[in-house]
Amino acid sequence: MVKHVQEIVPDIAESVRGGTGTAYAHKLIDIYPGSAIKSVGLVRLEPGASVGLHSHQAEEDFYYCISGKGVVIDNGVEHPFTSGTLQITRSGETQAIRNTGEMELVFLGALISTIETGE
Repeated sequence: MVKHVQEIVPDIAESVRGGTGTAYAHKLIDIYPGSAIKSVGLVRLEPGASVGLHSHQAEEDFYYCISGKGVVIDNGVEHPFTSGTLQITRSGETQAIRNTGEMELVFLGALISTIETGE
């Protein structure tokens, strides 16, 4: 499978997970059958927009910053979120993200089912 982000019409959402402002999600993969990968997408947050604090259960999520400036809240601790930053939320943990810059905050997000290892 090969997809190009310019070919994907973004979903537009307001106040995602209790956040503020507008988010655009270019879903490259959405619920891929038979795979631990649940979704992969390019997300764009307008200046001042945020994704509210939320947790994940039986899945892991990551945000990788492509461009812009923001903060990510990882289990209650705020960290700078700029180009090249990776944030991972494991099952049972919490995350939120906010655009603090004057331009769009652009990041890659992926949601992956956790795998039971039996350990």
